[in-house]
Amino acid sequence: MLPLVMLLLLLLPLVLPGAVEVTRPRGVSLSNLHFYEPLGPFTCLDGSATIAFSWVNDDYCDCRDGSDEPGTAACPNGHFHCANAGYRPHSIPSAHVNDGICDCCDGTDEYESGANCENTCRERGRREREQQQRRAQVAREGFALRERLVQEAAAARKEKEERLGGLQEARGGLEQRVGTLRAAKEVAEGPEREAREEQRRRAEEQRAAAEAARADEAFAELDSDGDGQVTMAELRLRPELDTDGDGAVSEDEAQVLLGDTAPLDAAAFRDRLWATLRERYRPQGQTEPPPPPPEPPLEETPPEEEEDEEDEAEEEEEDEEGEGPDEELKVPPPQPPEEKGGPEELPPLDAAAQALVDAAQRARQELEEAERALKETEESIRALEQELAFDFGPEGEFSYLYNQCYELGTSEYIYRLCPFKRVSQKPKHGGAETNLGTWGAWAGPEHDRFSAMKYEHGTGCWQGPNRATTVKLSCGTATAVTATTEPSRCEYLMELVTPAACRAPPPAHDDHDEL
Repeated sequence: MLPLVMLLLLLLPLVLPGAVEVTRPRGVSLSNLHFYEPLGPFTCLDGSATIAFSWVNDDYCDCRDGSDEPGTAACPNGHFHCANAGYRPHSIPSAHVNDGICDCCDGTDEYESGANCENTCRERGRREREQQQRRAQVAREGFALRERLVQEAAAARKEKEERLGGLQEARGGLEQRVGTLRAAKEVAEGPEREAREEQRRRAEEQRAAAEAARADEAFAELDSDGDGQVTMAELRLRPELDTDGDGAVSEDEAQVLLGDTAPLDAAAFRDRLWATLRERYRPQGQTEPPPPPPEPPLEETPPEEEEDEEDEAEEEEEDEEGEGPDEELKVPPPQPPEEKGGPEELPPLDAAAQALVDAAQRARQELEEAERALKETEESIRALEQELAFDFGPEGEFSYLYNQCYELGTSEYIYRLCPFKRVSQKPKHGGAETNLGTWGAWAGPEHDRFSAMKYEHGTGCWQGPNRATTVKLSCGTATAVTATTEPSRCEYLMELVTPAACRAPPPAHDDHDEL
């Protein structure tokens, strides 16, 4: 008889609109219905006792587990099952039965309290089904976009691998060219050095000749009596030669200047005294001290050392700024060698010497251009190798996030996520940016590893740990940061929706209300 009744109950939804509810003791779920057979005694679900079925729901707790009172509040550890036809069934603690609060959307938990419970199950079920349909639609569209991302990722990876192979091949040719040009530069710089040395030698000769002429002029003026000698008396006539600051040259001061060889002829004056006097000596009628004579040209820094220093400075600057492989290379333009030594102009080069200098300069420029091209190629190779080594998901679906950044503004901050690189926070009304973590690893559970990202080793908190961020990924038809919170101090939680997180939707099936 019972199987026939059950069959009829199962067939009712086919002929009646909406859902029907199977007749059963109040508060019993459909899955537990077979324990509550009214034709025999009732055994407590924990096996602690067997009682007459008439004692079920008699408002007296006979079973230790409260299973004999599923529809009353008699047992403190019991549970009341809300059938909620048209919505989702669920269970509530027995203590909530007839407490004047409608916990079941069908109101069955308040059958004796007098509470006016409206049955809202149908409306809730309708809203939930609409939400499920919207989520299913997003999942379908997102998965279609994911499939496209997978195809694009495969094509892009193939293109990058081909480009990497081409760059690696080009690097070999550039390395060979750099070696050839470096040897050519060294060959060209030999004659250039000789021409520059000759230029400096001529400049030194001219400087020495000018200094000798100045010394002779000074000697002629100091030799006031024209006897071809400079004496102590003649030096004492020149107050600018005073050494103790009293405005006059004493006999002792003159003796110190001339030494034991006084008086001095023109040759001895140039060799022994002029170097001491030239800083203070002023020609007749000149009130200001003469400018110091030009210094000999400084030795040029060898071009190779200049290049090494520039390379080291560039590397230090890149380390300090934390530039990645995708940053633009900044190579200083080639500079011609200095042609001035201090304030003195070097004498002009003749045409043959200038041709040697020009040839060496062209060799240096050609080498610098080749080295720049080799450096850029090596940077591109490193960037491609780094990108190809990343784990972008089972089918590379997350690769499109690389080199992208997404922002979310709040009332106080602008949060910025650059996937696979870093997370940062910047005050909205001005202030320094704070690093909330750099890329660490995928951090989802073992069965869904690609559902979360971990960014670690951010800026340290005051008397606390370094900041870190967990980014949770969820399915969506667009890519955007939707929320950022700080669940605990210095630990941030960010939510990113992306089509790459969408999975194949389950087959469509009809939802049925509980019988």
